[in-house]
Amino acid sequence: MRMRQLGLDLAKSLAAARAEHPTVVSCYVELDASSVPTATELASQVTSLVSAARQAAEEAGEDHDVTAHLRADVDRIAHFLADGLDHSGANGLALFVSTELERWEEVVLPGPVASAVHVGRTFVLAPLLAFLERDRAVVVAAVGRDRGTLWRFRSGRVEELADLGRDRKGEHGQERWWQARHQRSRDREALDHMRRVAVAIAEHVAPGSRTLVVVATTDELRAAFELLLETHVRKALLGFTHLEKPDGAHELAPLVAHMLDTRLQDERQELLARWRDELGQGAGLASESWPEALEASWEGRVEGILVDGRTAVAFECPVCGRGYLRAGACDLDGSTLVTALGGALELVVRGTLLHDGEVRWAPDGIEQRAGIAALFRYAGMPRRGTTVTDRRR
Repeated sequence: MRMRQLGLDLAKSLAAARAEHPTVVSCYVELDASSVPTATELASQVTSLVSAARQAAEEAGEDHDVTAHLRADVDRIAHFLADGLDHSGANGLALFVSTELERWEEVVLPGPVASAVHVGRTFVLAPLLAFLERDRAVVVAAVGRDRGTLWRFRSGRVEELADLGRDRKGEHGQERWWQARHQRSRDREALDHMRRVAVAIAEHVAPGSRTLVVVATTDELRAAFELLLETHVRKALLGFTHLEKPDGAHELAPLVAHMLDTRLQDERQELLARWRDELGQGAGLASESWPEALEASWEGRVEGILVDGRTAVAFECPVCGRGYLRAGACDLDGSTLVTALGGALELVVRGTLLHDGEVRWAPDGIEQRAGIAALFRYAGMPRRGTTVTDRRR
């Protein structure tokens, strides 16, 4: 099967997958050259990973049939890692496998990931969060009087979208006469050309989408070209950069990555500022506790969360998937709770993704003790006997 690229749609699909038995395997493989620089070290890592997978499969098996399915999946993973692994250009790999769910996903990761294997009823997604936030398409336009090249940058990949450059062959011998007699005509032609480029950008940036835009152009053309951009494109604009004649996708890539990092940092800070404000209002639209986040994620009330990788021991209902910070029985159907793989973090992330909430990764950590900052679409119903006080006045 072909390697897949990580994206939000894939993450949601993995979050929705739930098996009746613990037959779901999540396997992460570190391929970063700084950590596994030689084939020998990679082979040693794969051997250790497969051994851990076999042990986890034996421990998770509820009965003979479940154990047999897990053994077969681990054997398939071992075969793939030994014979089918092509890690050229990849820093990390994730395998999501379950015979019960008929899933086999090979996902190439754009950055390093710690090698690990997990066996449970659901896939483990937390290691993907650092990459998932950066999975934003950026349309990059190199714009000049005669140049108009569009690329799409996404998760380290580059795709050329259009080359709208104008062919001006045959004019060089008359260049001085042309500039002296027809400067206004040239300016009109350049303006028409830039207008076509601006229209082409708008065709690749849907209003309300997560797609961002970077424009590389000259100081002379910047102001005029910005006026030609449609309103929704200007809202998606990460910024301008100066265009040199030889600049192509390779030369622009580091700057695009820096602009994206800056935008993501700004968005995280805006989310935290809004979260602090809502928390101070006390209207039940924000929380810094796992119990409240667990309940809201299961109910589909989470608008957005900011997490840093910390978690808490949690339990979930094997039937409905509702999460708790206590063992015992599910409040809804009375089923005996099982330990949640990855704890409260995995449960909240999964519930947020399933209900189209926003998941933000905080690489520098969150000041909150629990490691969770959650914003809710609406406040939950107060529990019986709870006194509600409106503090917004």
